[in-house]
Amino acid sequence: MSYVRRLARFPVAAVAAGLLLAACSSGSEPSGGTTAARLGGQIAIRSSGSPTLATLWLDSVVAVDCTEPGSLPPNNGHYLAATIVLKTSEQYQPDSGWWMSAGDFATEDADGKQTGKGIVTSCLPEHRYLPDDFYLSDSGYYGVVLIDSASVHGTLTYKPHNLPNDVTGWHWSY
Repeated sequence: MSYVRRLARFPVAAVAAGLLLAACSSGSEPSGGTTAARLGGQIAIRSSGSPTLATLWLDSVVAVDCTEPGSLPPNNGHYLAATIVLKTSEQYQPDSGWWMSAGDFATEDADGKQTGKGIVTSCLPEHRYLPDDFYLSDSGYYGVVLIDSASVHGTLTYKPHNLPNDVTGWHWSY
C-alpha cells in the first residue's frame, strides 16, 4: 500500500471513530441519572442483587380531557395520561415495601427542567387509574397515571420513592 493511501486512512478512521462516539453519547445521557427506555419497551423493576419485583411497559403518554363532574382544570396547562401495563413477579411480596405512586412520575422539557408531576385527582373514572397501592404477587395491572404537565411533549420520568438509591429510575420520550 502506498504511503499516501496509508495517510489517507488515518483521518477517515479518526472521523469515523468521532462519529461513532458522538452517536453513542447523544441520546444515551440519562435524564437526571435515570435510564432511557422506549415506549412499549419492557423494564424490570428491581434493585441490585434482588429478584425482579415487577415488569413495566409504558404504552403511551397522551393528553386527556377530564370526564368526571366537578373535575378541576390542570394547574400546569395539560393533563396527560401515562398508560401502564404492570406485571408483578412470583418473587414480589406485598410487604416488600414497593408499589407505584403517581408522585413517582414527572415530566421534563428538553433542558431537564421539571414541567409536571403525577397527581391523584378525580379527573377520570376511578377504574381507569393504575392502582396506587400494594400489589399481589404474580398479578397483572393496567391503568393510567395522571400527570399535570405544562407540555404535551417531552420526557416522562419514573423515579421510585420506595426502592434503594441504586435504582435511579427510567425515562421515556413522548
